[in-house]
Amino acid sequence: MELTIKNASIKRIMFLKYGYDHFVNNAKFTHSSSGDAPIHDDLREAFQNLIPHFAFICEEITESVCRQAINDIKKGVAQDSETDPLRKYDVAGFTLGKDSEGVTISGNKSLESGKSININTPFQQWDDTDYPFMAELLESIDLLKSEVYEYIEGKRAPIKHQTIDMFESDDEEDGKGKKHFADVESGM
Repeated sequence: MELTIKNASIKRIMFLKYGYDHFVNNAKFTHSSSGDAPIHDDLREAFQNLIPHFAFICEEITESVCRQAINDIKKGVAQDSETDPLRKYDVAGFTLGKDSEGVTISGNKSLESGKSININTPFQQWDDTDYPFMAELLESIDLLKSEVYEYIEGKRAPIKHQTIDMFESDDEEDGKGKKHFADVESGM
């Protein structure tokens, strides 16, 4: 079965809504679904890698700021949250055009008031020679589509198990905790 990812968006901070086409015997079936399993950090990071493109396409940052941010992402360099020019932006979704000829990126900008504004980029065609970071955008979208596919196939955030030992106490180091439990058992 061949899947073609068409769109995806993060919902309620940790879940994924996605759409895809799959082809069986030359017939196309279009699906839209959402998962209730938390997304993996790799998928979240793939969305975040689109932030420089999102801000630049929306004319919020300069070409040099975008170039620096893309280079930092490639090198794995984290920016200081206080001075990062992209700290106000977040990307939560993308939609590919009809025949995957381009992309619209959805995100938001945090305002000084503490509120945020949702923004969709204009449709960015892959053959747009005016966009200076097309190779990097394509690479980021391909990685994101790959992570969405892996989510569909079962890659999720690890489940955090917490166990509580109801007989554990702060006195355990000096042996008092277990002794107290033993005293209760013996009827003391």
